[in-house]
Amino acid sequence: MLIHGWQGDHRYMQADVDAVFEAAGGWRRIYLDLPGHGQTPAPSELSSQEQVMALLTGAVDALSPDRSFAVAGSSYGGYLTLGLVRTMPERLLGAALLVPDLPAPDGTRAAPAHVTLRRDPAAFTDLEPDEEWIPDRLVDQNRRALVQIRAHDIPAMRIADHAFLERLAADYQLPGELLRPGPAFDRPSVILTGRQDALAGYEAAWSLLPEFPRATFATLDLAGHWLGRVERPAAFRALLADWIDRMSIGVAGSDAADDVP
Repeated sequence: MLIHGWQGDHRYMQADVDAVFEAAGGWRRIYLDLPGHGQTPAPSELSSQEQVMALLTGAVDALSPDRSFAVAGSSYGGYLTLGLVRTMPERLLGAALLVPDLPAPDGTRAAPAHVTLRRDPAAFTDLEPDEEWIPDRLVDQNRRALVQIRAHDIPAMRIADHAFLERLAADYQLPGELLRPGPAFDRPSVILTGRQDALAGYEAAWSLLPEFPRATFATLDLAGHWLGRVERPAAFRALLADWIDRMSIGVAGSDAADDVP
């Protein structure tokens, strides 16, 4: 199950990870559009992460009622993925937290100031008004990055329900019981962060390691919150492929082999 981030939809998650799963073989992929994103409307009564988690666990029960599954989430989706790990660890084959947004209880984030390490102003001579923010969010500026963001992120941002997102942002914290570390999650995991991520940072993700004894943790240089197909794509895909491989080995050697999606 693949869970996108704030203002995005399934298209950017698919662009980030689908080729890696396809190369591994044997994995059915379910890409969600969260409420208020993509083609999923947001109910008027929806206003808290507790309600979002209830909808998400309901979707799991509807889409994969009798099978174990793996989950990967990006940014806000990584936050929800952590919620699933703490809600139903026994159902999961593994978990991937990709540039996870993990705010402190007071809503702050331990993130560095933005820095651009490689500049290429010539790559951004034809920006639309709602694209002018892109150069200042990239650690590694280049035309390929702009093409990727235009193709897979901007269309979703343009159709997101921003009024709903403003309402949901007022109650952004996971339910209280999911803010506390759960038992050690002993399934293959990967936690990927950008060293220059000025939105989510990496320190909060580092603090999860005691809870994830089988996690590969990487903080990649020359990468911010666009770590993935936009920044450091080769390293990102290699680490994701390693996670998938570790899950496949674990399932093949256990009684849960029939649970591979």
